[in-house]
Amino acid sequence: MINQQVIDAIYKKYSKLPKSLDCLDMPLLFDVAGPHHNVSVDMDDDMNAELVIGSIDKNSPFHRLPMHRIHAIVPFENWVAIVMHSSIIFLNKKDNTVSVNLKPMRDGLVDKLRRKLSF
Repeated sequence: MINQQVIDAIYKKYSKLPKSLDCLDMPLLFDVAGPHHNVSVDMDDDMNAELVIGSIDKNSPFHRLPMHRIHAIVPFENWVAIVMHSSIIFLNKKDNTVSVNLKPMRDGLVDKLRRKLSF
């Protein structure tokens, strides 16, 4: 079961980009989620390669993902997670259901100081 603790652990474990795109588990993504989500890679060159998820509306910012921004591809029992710095896209393995988690923004130093000084 994917709950908030699991999501927090994913963000923590995959906080950095992989050393190369070869470290991403692309076969898992294509074999398991590809048939339901029409997943493809649009490749001009290595720096401009984009992962295209056909089950997500073309107007969504999650329809085309720059490959160099993907931190990991993680399997779960019923989902495949595409992990990025501030979001995780969950693709269902059994149908075309998509779920997106957005990482909450944390207060920066200036915000914390401003809050302390206002009291």
